[in-house]
Amino acid sequence: MMTTRALLIGISCCINLATGFVSAGISRPETVLSGGYDATIGADPSTPIQFFTLPGNTCPYAQRTHIALKELALPFDMTEVMGIPKPDWYLAINPRGKVPALRVPTADYAVIYESAICNEFLCDYATKLGEDHNLMPVDPFLRAKIRLLNDHCDNVFAKTQFTFLMNKDDEKDKDLCGEMETALAVYEQQLVESKGPYLLGTEFTLADVHTIPFLVRLVITLKHWKNYELPKDKFPNLLCWLDSCLERESVKESSMSKEKTIEVYERFVGADYKFGGLNKN
Repeated sequence: MMTTRALLIGISCCINLATGFVSAGISRPETVLSGGYDATIGADPSTPIQFFTLPGNTCPYAQRTHIALKELALPFDMTEVMGIPKPDWYLAINPRGKVPALRVPTADYAVIYESAICNEFLCDYATKLGEDHNLMPVDPFLRAKIRLLNDHCDNVFAKTQFTFLMNKDDEKDKDLCGEMETALAVYEQQLVESKGPYLLGTEFTLADVHTIPFLVRLVITLKHWKNYELPKDKFPNLLCWLDSCLERESVKESSMSKEKTIEVYERFVGADYKFGGLNKN
């Protein structure tokens, strides 16, 4: 369950370096602060977990942590961080200036960042609280399998996805598409071995959480810009996996609409955005 708090931050009243707590569930009185609020010292100490993200569910890395929070049913406040460069108060929380980040006021304001680390922390935190979950299994071999699949997503698949999407040389499209499909074949084979519906079998785990934000964006953006759809004959199990993940409330609540995804990526495609190095063109 996510608690409610609205936070408006103003420096004079014109700079777009604001955050807002997004809500559902138990209501709290609205807090309006101005004059250059420093969120590193002003957090409500009763907040179990603060989740820092970009506005509008636009970041796939932050979506991973949003999904994990919802799946684990951990109470949290969501803070949308705006502004380029990031405001100083946020850099004091996460010096890298990226999202997601978590902060736990009740644990001496401990800060965790990087999506994979955030999600493993949340699983450990839920276990410490006595909550039963299957996102990160106890078995060391399954835990290693999850980490290997997540490493494949970050260091192989995502690079092929965005390099294909951002390529402007039509003659290269066939080869780049082939490289992406080779990376996706790892997931297809894993689903054959696990017998699905999820990557490790019957349970939805951090392997699914880590990958689904990128597959959702792939399906929408490559259809729009490359007229590409995942071939049913090559990826029957992966397409069923995608449908199963999209039925989960955590994925629905943390996702952008198709129209919003295209609107956001219009800016990226037009600007030859590098996606933090994922675009290898």
